[in-house]
Amino acid sequence: MGTQRLELPINHFRLLGIGPAGDTQTVLRTLALRLDRIPDQGFTTETLQVRARLLQDSADLLSDSDRRHAYECELTAVPEGPASVPGLDIPSHLEVAGLLLLLEAGQPQEAFELACRESGGRVVEAGPDSACQRLK
Repeated sequence: MGTQRLELPINHFRLLGIGPAGDTQTVLRTLALRLDRIPDQGFTTETLQVRARLLQDSADLLSDSDRRHAYECELTAVPEGPASVPGLDIPSHLEVAGLLLLLEAGQPQEAFELACRESGGRVVEAGPDSACQRLK
């Protein structure tokens, strides 16, 4: 049986906080800044280490011209439906760090919805009054 995966609704550019025009130096500078700005909201050491690893993985991809080109082609391919927009695929045991990165990227609603879904619930009342309802 394979490792369960979780798809974060964010791309490598947004995860790092750079635009698609950012060059390798921008990627590395931004990575250093993000690694230096550790959230101080009571996250475990393990979560912060995984956060750093996910940021580093994104920087590695965007710093490698061949991998970046392939990734940009994937991003700009015409999707066949709303569910086919590429996100970041991570092992589900790294979900807390992934949710933290969504929050840092200014995507709290997406983080909430993903957390709700992963905990076996469903989102009711979309928007600022959202709630997570456990499925029976």
